[in-house]
Amino acid sequence: MMVLLNSQYSVLAVSLILRLHPKTVSFWNSRFKAGGGVHDLARSGRPSKITFEIVQKVIAFYCQHNPLPGCSRWSIRWMAVYFQKNPGYLGVSISASSIRCCLTSNKFRLYRRKYFLQICDPFFFEKMEKIIWIYKLNPEYLFCLDECTGLQALERTAPSLPADSIRPEYREFEYIRHGTVSIISILEKRSGKVYTECIPDHTSVTIINSVKKHAAQYDSSTTLHYVCDNYSSHSTEGFCQGIAELCNIPLPTLKTAHDRKQWLESDKKRIIFHFLPAHGSWLNLIEIWFAILQQKALSKESFSSTNQLENSILDFTETWNTHFAHPFNWKYSGEDLYDKVVCRLIRWLELETSQMTVKFLGKQLKLMNNLFANHHSKITGNLWIKLQRTLDAKREFVLKIINTVDPDETKNAQLKREEVRTLYLASIEQFDVSQKAA
Repeated sequence: MMVLLNSQYSVLAVSLILRLHPKTVSFWNSRFKAGGGVHDLARSGRPSKITFEIVQKVIAFYCQHNPLPGCSRWSIRWMAVYFQKNPGYLGVSISASSIRCCLTSNKFRLYRRKYFLQICDPFFFEKMEKIIWIYKLNPEYLFCLDECTGLQALERTAPSLPADSIRPEYREFEYIRHGTVSIISILEKRSGKVYTECIPDHTSVTIINSVKKHAAQYDSSTTLHYVCDNYSSHSTEGFCQGIAELCNIPLPTLKTAHDRKQWLESDKKRIIFHFLPAHGSWLNLIEIWFAILQQKALSKESFSSTNQLENSILDFTETWNTHFAHPFNWKYSGEDLYDKVVCRLIRWLELETSQMTVKFLGKQLKLMNNLFANHHSKITGNLWIKLQRTLDAKREFVLKIINTVDPDETKNAQLKREEVRTLYLASIEQFDVSQKAA
């Protein structure tokens, strides 16, 4: 406003350009000429008793975790009651509304939460890149397979009341349980169409029977790709025998689950499986369709029996395939995920969280070493320096976790602790030597 006025624009012209009332422009013009500027002028009335130091104490108090026995966090009302009963903490009395002003003015909203899946698989990124590669390759017959178990048939004890012009929809809170339903769904990536079947359980026999029914829809000469998770039923000997029969080839001797997964992933047969990394369910496109199913068909309905729920799921699948199916295009490359896993470990160590266990720490150290060895360039350089310094600075905390011995633990657990200790000390030395060389 003042730049335009100083450039010889009239008050009316400035008000039109900035879409302000001419009186507003005239007021601020007069204020600047009087030397007032944009800062607030002195106001009349009693000075505030809530000083900057008190605001900082309120914020620090609010940010406490587990402040009282059995209480995970403070609420504003409970803080006001606590300050009233303990006036010596702040030195002044303070109301709940004043506490709210102190927090909101500093953008504190600690009640907000967001779930995440922490990466624990040391070879997560190699497996993730394979899944993203197959999505980008986009073969003609690429499918995403998974089971959705425990879908509850809930019947509301009273009918719902529909929304009108002045009232929202009213739904009865109480419900009756009529059992659960499990389904297996297979999404075709290119078309978005879904094959769904209600199943009594999710054993390998049931799953291979569903896969056989799905594969029977396609010519026996076509190559079929299936993306699925690491659920044990997806790699049993019986499951592999069923796939061998579908491919019309003999099943070789496969002694371990690792051998069976390698055979299922082999491209030397007609049906090829692509296994997700652990804690990588979000990489499976069928999870998106499960969310659509929950939102559009299940969350707001009342089901008087499991049969009614099953019919509703199958009807929605038919509706989806007829009217709404569309290609699913994967765009996420995972580039920002490399830095995130390093930053989270650094923060956990800095907070010295009591939830850190030897098992979890060992997985994280293996993951860090794999990232350092194979994906070093994909992580911001200063993060390695920060991680090395944090591991070194928190040596006492880390060794305390490793040395905490449960008298009921077995000898194998003791060996595991020694393995984690060796891995931890080697990690500090390896990161430090690398940074000095750089």
